[in-house]
Amino acid sequence: MKIKAGQRPLRLQIVAHANDTLADWQAMLLDRLARDPQIDLVGRMEGQGLARRSQIDVFLRAFLAVERLIVARQILPYDTLGARAVLSELPVTENAAAADIVLEFGERKLTAEQMADQDQGVWSLTFGGGLDATNVATGVTQRTAPGMIVQIVQRSAEVPEGHVVRAAQYHLKPGAILTGAFVEEKSVLLVLRALHDLAAGQTACAGSKPPLSAPQPQTVFGEIGYAASFVTALAAKLRDRWQARKGRAPDFWRLAVGSGDVVNLETRTATALPALSHTMADPFLFENDGKIWVFYEAMNADDGNGWIDVAELDGDTLKPAATALSCPYHLSFPFVFRDKDDIYMLPETQQSRRLEVWRAVEFPAKWERHATAFEGKYLADSTLWKAQDGQWWLLTNLSDHHSFQDHSSELYLFAVDGPELGSITPHPKNPVVIGSDIARNAGALIRENGRLFRPSQNNSYCYGYGLNLMEITTLDAVEFEETMVRRWTPDDRPNTLGIHHLSTSGDRFVFDWSGK
Repeated sequence: MKIKAGQRPLRLQIVAHANDTLADWQAMLLDRLARDPQIDLVGRMEGQGLARRSQIDVFLRAFLAVERLIVARQILPYDTLGARAVLSELPVTENAAAADIVLEFGERKLTAEQMADQDQGVWSLTFGGGLDATNVATGVTQRTAPGMIVQIVQRSAEVPEGHVVRAAQYHLKPGAILTGAFVEEKSVLLVLRALHDLAAGQTACAGSKPPLSAPQPQTVFGEIGYAASFVTALAAKLRDRWQARKGRAPDFWRLAVGSGDVVNLETRTATALPALSHTMADPFLFENDGKIWVFYEAMNADDGNGWIDVAELDGDTLKPAATALSCPYHLSFPFVFRDKDDIYMLPETQQSRRLEVWRAVEFPAKWERHATAFEGKYLADSTLWKAQDGQWWLLTNLSDHHSFQDHSSELYLFAVDGPELGSITPHPKNPVVIGSDIARNAGALIRENGRLFRPSQNNSYCYGYGLNLMEITTLDAVEFEETMVRRWTPDDRPNTLGIHHLSTSGDRFVFDWSGK
């Protein structure tokens, strides 16, 4: 399917009844579609009756009700009033040919006769192959399945089983209630990104990958197993909180160093660096005056705010550390870079709800705030990159959220004027990367042998699970494209639970890892 770009907005019809109950994610999507200049909501089709929901056993239904009470404060209700008004005001039509694309909104479907009238196809959304994300989530637990895959499936009269238009993988939250609400909220951006691509004249489907099959109903033993796993995870979380209050949080991130090119990097043989603080994470290597420095996030065992420490790398060990930057709010991800004669740091300061650039007054341990941007926004793991044509690019994990402040699922790209951040232009493809398994930055961009790499986090199973090496093949004002070159998991380093950040300087590299 292809739409000519630049002529008019994409004409979209919704399959829904005016009296249907709107889920929060459906209302959020409708609100955004109604305000989107690239989308023209031209009507709705009522289709056939609601599909029969999967039957949930009485035990599981009761357990999920209790779970919903436990996590209720973590899910912010969405006001569906505006979306209901949008839906009720859409003209009802039985002519699917009046739209460029039809979106089946939840469980209501077009009839075979209606689908035959739609030449361009009909889109629907599935969560792990099913229509109910919460129900599907009861069948998967953290570290037993690589997150939940959300798919946009295109069906037609010729291909009734459908094929995948776009898909993304999202990590699991503790429990089915949180996971279901989370992936539903994240699916809004996935649908909007696919519709924007279609409106821009891009082919909606690059292949013919079949959609995931609907999951099998849970057995009694499966339901009991899910309940046991949730209770165990909840107990572990309460235990960790209690230990943190006592200043005895379990050991977490450590650093390791090695030598070699980034594509063939081996984490197994890297040398563990000494523990200079309870937690050492997000390391960045920076060379200055013939010395290599390691900047990293440091934390105490009370799980309080982090700060930035710096230590000189001496062979395969570290000299004593000094505090480079400390603020009343949490600091991490100390991306350090040079522009002309100045050295800057772009730490993660999302707790202050803005992006901050700091300039070195006395390198490496004295800094002053140089610039701020994105006031009121939550950004994490941001990096700046100056291309060969002189254009500066900001890559950041901006959290576009309602209930879930999540930085692992989308990567945003902005053209900027450099460390001053006085001019910021969003990329038309934002978010340029979607999915918990590849989106979050895991270090600065790496230029090696004429190739440009982006380390990214693999948070498919859980946060901090693994590390990817993505090669950026296109980065300009119109397009952004990257492909995966390498993937490291805990299996690549003995006695490791996670690997989630990488930095290089020359032939030296450093990464962080969490031990068993």
